[in-house]
Amino acid sequence: MTMAKRFCELQAHAPPYSSGWPWLNAFRQQAQQAFAALELPTQQQETWKYTDIRTLSETAFSDAPPPGATELAQASSAQQTQALNLPHHRLTFIDGHFQPHLSQLGALSNGIKLMPLRQALEQEQVLIENHLGSAVEYPGQPFAALNSARLTDGVLLYLPTDCQLSQPIHCLFYTPSGRHSHISYPRLLIVLGPGARAQLVEEYLGSSAPPANAAAQCTCPLSEIILAPDARLLHCKVLRESPQGHHIAGIHVTQAAQSQFHSINVTLGGGICRNDLQVSLCANGAQSRLDGLYMLAGRQHLDNHLRIDHLQPGCRSEVLYKGIIDDRARGVFNGMAIVHPGAQQSDARQINKNLLLSESAEIDTKPELQIDADDVKCSHGATVGQLDNDALFYLGSRGMDQQTARALLTTAFAHETLTHLPQGPLREQLTALTGATLTRQAGGEPPDALPHG
Repeated sequence: MTMAKRFCELQAHAPPYSSGWPWLNAFRQQAQQAFAALELPTQQQETWKYTDIRTLSETAFSDAPPPGATELAQASSAQQTQALNLPHHRLTFIDGHFQPHLSQLGALSNGIKLMPLRQALEQEQVLIENHLGSAVEYPGQPFAALNSARLTDGVLLYLPTDCQLSQPIHCLFYTPSGRHSHISYPRLLIVLGPGARAQLVEEYLGSSAPPANAAAQCTCPLSEIILAPDARLLHCKVLRESPQGHHIAGIHVTQAAQSQFHSINVTLGGGICRNDLQVSLCANGAQSRLDGLYMLAGRQHLDNHLRIDHLQPGCRSEVLYKGIIDDRARGVFNGMAIVHPGAQQSDARQINKNLLLSESAEIDTKPELQIDADDVKCSHGATVGQLDNDALFYLGSRGMDQQTARALLTTAFAHETLTHLPQGPLREQLTALTGATLTRQAGGEPPDALPHG
């Protein structure tokens, strides 16, 4: 029996999803068949060599039910005191279920469509049918297939030609703590027409103080991003799950000519977390910039896997991922840039830099290039180090205590990834959030809440 089949059996009590639309039922059934035919990853596979998910595959997860009063109260409090404060356009979900009373959808220009995916399945069937699944291939991606098979809700963002959103869209996914193990499958479909401009933030938030007997939770999101010629998207993902909150996610991007995709992935919390980011540069002049910052402590485990396919000439990709790892936490980074035959004048660069703050902290880093063209500019590298003792000594000699000095140096190390964001509330709040996290890791006591109001 494959692990995937066992995982299916553990969820057998969940009712099958069906709808009144034959195309959607066929879509789910095809994904379910693809999932059942795949092995769940093991450490025998090179791309999962450093991440053991046996505890997930052996946990009897059930599909998360609609939230009750306790979960609603938890989410409301977390939204007010912990979540990013981006109030213009916000969609809030609890365990994958949309919560209209916790959401705020401001006025939008004609033609822009922003709504829960469940609503979009009823109101925008042609748009959904034309794009859903178009950026995802299931071979080697069992969790993408699982998300499609269990798809019920999420977010649709569609911008027609030359439309621009000046304020970021904030999608907040809250996972409450509880005594039962639940799993949710958020699906995001983001489609930008020619010349469109948008910013979107995915924030995954767990309980900041789960009880000692809290059961394992799992979020299995999948985001599809489709950029037409000259479209530009800033996509920010912030991951702050609880220690019992596991996260297995995929982001799949297709880019047309002259489009620009800027991703920033900030991971600050979670149990076992995996981010798969796949970008396909499909036409001349497409550009992607992938920035990442991860701060791990305790026994957290984070696995970042990136793949960028240069499919046509004249495309550019740039990757900068930085990690700060403390205690017995472990980070994994694998970045693969593939320059396909005929993709001349490709420019692919990637670097992964890490700070280890304890003797037990670990990082496994493997930036890779696969080049099948001869007129290219490509580079890759990785660094692993510790805080500079001379710098710590110097700061101490100027009267700075050890904790403050460590926080200052780690903040300076982390800051580079955030400087690529445009000035504004998102950059300011991420800077404050990461600074508070670093101060806490260094032994200080920053406030848990971000400024609101």
